[in-house]
Amino acid sequence: MDLTAIPRFYIDKMLKEVPGMKVLLLDADTTTSVSTVYSQSEILEQEVYLVERLDADKGDQLFHLKAVCFLRPTRENVARIRRELRDPRYGEYNLFFANRLEDLRLQDLAEVDVRELISQVQEFFGDFTVLDPHHFAVPIQRTHVVLQPFSWEFGQSTDAVARMTEGLASLILSLRRRFSVRYQRGSEMCEKLAQSLAHLTCVEERELFDFGARGGDTAPVVLLLDRRDDPVTPLLLQWTFQAMVHELIGISANRVDMRHVPGVKKDYQDIVLSARQDDFYRRHMYANFGDMGTAVKELVDAFQSQTANTKNVATIEDMQDFVEKFSEFSNAQRNAGKHVTLMSELSRLVDARILMQVSNVEQDVACSAGTVGGHFEAVRALVDSPHIADEDSLRLVLLFALRYEREGRAQTTELLRRLEARGLSHGQLGLARTLLVQAGAERRTADLFSDRTFSSRFASLAKQSLRGVENVYTQHTPLIVHMLEALMRGRLKEADYPAINKANAGPPPARAPKLVVVFIVGGTTYEEARAVADLNAQGERGEGWAAGTRFLLGGTGVLNSRTFLRDLVEVGANERIAGA
Repeated sequence: MDLTAIPRFYIDKMLKEVPGMKVLLLDADTTTSVSTVYSQSEILEQEVYLVERLDADKGDQLFHLKAVCFLRPTRENVARIRRELRDPRYGEYNLFFANRLEDLRLQDLAEVDVRELISQVQEFFGDFTVLDPHHFAVPIQRTHVVLQPFSWEFGQSTDAVARMTEGLASLILSLRRRFSVRYQRGSEMCEKLAQSLAHLTCVEERELFDFGARGGDTAPVVLLLDRRDDPVTPLLLQWTFQAMVHELIGISANRVDMRHVPGVKKDYQDIVLSARQDDFYRRHMYANFGDMGTAVKELVDAFQSQTANTKNVATIEDMQDFVEKFSEFSNAQRNAGKHVTLMSELSRLVDARILMQVSNVEQDVACSAGTVGGHFEAVRALVDSPHIADEDSLRLVLLFALRYEREGRAQTTELLRRLEARGLSHGQLGLARTLLVQAGAERRTADLFSDRTFSSRFASLAKQSLRGVENVYTQHTPLIVHMLEALMRGRLKEADYPAINKANAGPPPARAPKLVVVFIVGGTTYEEARAVADLNAQGERGEGWAAGTRFLLGGTGVLNSRTFLRDLVEVGANERIAGA
């Protein structure tokens, strides 16, 4: 199951249903969702003369063109279409909505279409952004609201639940499967999302979502988790290519903005990282930093060899062959240059911020069975170093505060004092308190550090000694891997992760589900995406507890440490307002 096939199928269908030259009108959300699965050249190949935003300033009237509109069925978009129909630019309008269109909004459109310009109205269920074949996002405007109590920003929180419900409902409709929905008890946002999704699918639109049961199959599962149950993963430095690029530079909708990078060439100021469009990236996106460096060198060597061969152009036949291969040659040059540029910037940042030393301590604090004293000394040494960046010092202290929330309070206070001496702001220093209040041990459902009981501590030690450490910089395993293992083995406690609907009423099924959608309220990380990709590979090979199951990962966006801390700063500010 490849999620990219869903929006591509819908886009292909709508463009083929409207023959001849046309313009593609999109909104902000569908622009992103289309761009992650389609290249501009692929769009143009389908007789698309122009791609425009519906909310852009009005351009020329082009009545010889047909408008293909792919939009979210929001009140704002319906209002924009109404304005467009009053003063039309195109000869006809074909409306394709990315989710269910309410009858009242359809009536609004019919009332204003006095010239009968609307040729058709259809619902295509693609109200989410596909990032990778197994990874998707349901973007919300203000991401911090899902990390705080619902009542603090009631209107924004209500909107966030509605948006997440719409996105997940769209995914369910596109997959045409009847899901059992389980959520993390103790998470107000997860519970409200589960209730909203259950009301929509089981009450409000019951017939639309009734796909029938598949004989002999255990119902697939939607598992709703709270980002605050694992605040460690988004705080860690990353050492596999995709995750590392996002952590150190940033990826937005599969694009990397390199304009701020010193000396970067104009051709590489905006880089596309798409596993579907770039075979080299697809093969190496989960490679560690060292292996990626070797792979990029081999890519450059292959390109140089190809360049040498093109120098021997002696005959007409040679020239013809060169011209025929020039496009392929040019693409190879751009691809090699793109990855060299990325690796050069990653290497520069690793050296400038001494990230290997920082990461070694991070991983030790997050994963090892060390002592509070030993970890305190390791973190203190880096916090006191003038060569360590403020952001890295802050992350180290936050990781220490989470790990030693109970027995390390005095040490955390001392580390915060040292951060203050470095010149960090009160807002940054307040992150430790905000993090512990919103994502501390009392808030979390899962045993994040495997240290709540003697048996879990013993099991954690045994796992470390049996597994060994292949790479000290990538020894951390995201919590969702353990959650999925518990789900598949029938050990995910109903008391902690109840089912909101009764698709699987009664005791847990004897057989594991063949499809699991994990949705993290608060955002996913690319480390988690890599872990889920590994599970899918194991499942395809029939290995272990993942055998025969497909896992899909989604969330309200993709976090790195900067965006996660930015959200926590917003939460901290609202916390002070709420407590005033």
